[in-house]
Amino acid sequence: MATDPLAIAERRYDHGYVVDTLVTLARTPSDVPQGQNEIEPSDPKLTHYVRSVIRPMVERLELGPVEVDELNNLICRIGSGAPSPSLLVMPYTTAQHGDYTPPELEGRLMNGRDYGFDEDCVFGRGTSQNKGGLAATLSALKILKDEGVRLRGTLILAVNAEGQSSHRCSIRIMDGHGIRADAGWLATGSPRLVIGHRGRVDIYLTIRGETGHSSQPHLGKNAIWGLAEALNRIKALKAKVNRQHPVLPGGEQVEPYKLITRPIAPHTMPEEAHLTIDRRILPDTNPDEAVEQMRQAIGEIPPYEVIVEKGAVHLPWMVPADLPHVQTLTKMHERVKGKPPEVGYVPYAFDAGYANFRGIPTVMFGPSARAVRVRGRDVVATEFIPVSEVRDFTKIYAAAILSLLA
Repeated sequence: MATDPLAIAERRYDHGYVVDTLVTLARTPSDVPQGQNEIEPSDPKLTHYVRSVIRPMVERLELGPVEVDELNNLICRIGSGAPSPSLLVMPYTTAQHGDYTPPELEGRLMNGRDYGFDEDCVFGRGTSQNKGGLAATLSALKILKDEGVRLRGTLILAVNAEGQSSHRCSIRIMDGHGIRADAGWLATGSPRLVIGHRGRVDIYLTIRGETGHSSQPHLGKNAIWGLAEALNRIKALKAKVNRQHPVLPGGEQVEPYKLITRPIAPHTMPEEAHLTIDRRILPDTNPDEAVEQMRQAIGEIPPYEVIVEKGAVHLPWMVPADLPHVQTLTKMHERVKGKPPEVGYVPYAFDAGYANFRGIPTVMFGPSARAVRVRGRDVVATEFIPVSEVRDFTKIYAAAILSLLA
């Protein structure tokens, strides 16, 4: 476009709208309940968040028709409707971390000096993970609205309600709504412009025996002993599954991370032991083959019944760093912040794999509290987002959209 996109973003930037939007999102619960590993996208908490909070925000912008499906994914198509040029921008709803955020801080705007940021911050579960990215996206769309820009292409806003560490909602968005685009980004909390990561598949192992009283173990089949043998075999497989990738950090891996026994009762041996195993995979690894490899490695464990099942999957993906939208995001970040972002890969897995699988080159980039480690108490610590980060990404997103579509 003839006019500098960043100049438009700077001129139309509305700081009051950014803060109000961020605080409203932060005050509205959208978290996975403590003690649980996931939340159903149609849970009443997410239903309220999407339909009563986010949808009215999008509709007030009057940029295009808004629809919400049965999984609470929100879709808004903006612009000419042309299939190309087209861009997918996908923020997320669900807060998965920040478990130690004090309830009295949820949605609070205050100075963050006690947390390492001597500036205005908004606190609350999900603020650094997803709500900052959603607020920046909505604020960027307001810039387009206030400027009265007519897009020569199509911008697709897809607010993703995923809360199960899977591609379930992305599958509904891409396949159920027929979403396709030339390029895309996930507007999620990532200080690095992510152009790839490993995949993962959860493997569910069930050891089934027979319950009994612990005073007479010979009268039952304690599932814990069957699990102990299974763990020995899993450990042996873990030593063999260690292939590395030239650029993706972490390589293949096998790591058990969740164990539940049933029933839980006084002095009662469990009939069942349920183990969840995180199997990280590389781009040339088939998730089904990884599950079958685990099944063969565990084998039979008499006298127990052994069941190995495939769980949630995140597909691995990589995109080139020289794609136009990657270069545009990099350029706008450098202009707004005075330095280019780090561009590269991350050791964890998220949701961009399905969009890439469907032919939409998609990256991950958005405002966060700049925590780059997912370890120790970082995972569950008090969560917040500096307002300046949301401000900057509002301008980055708006300028990038204008550059690519206006």
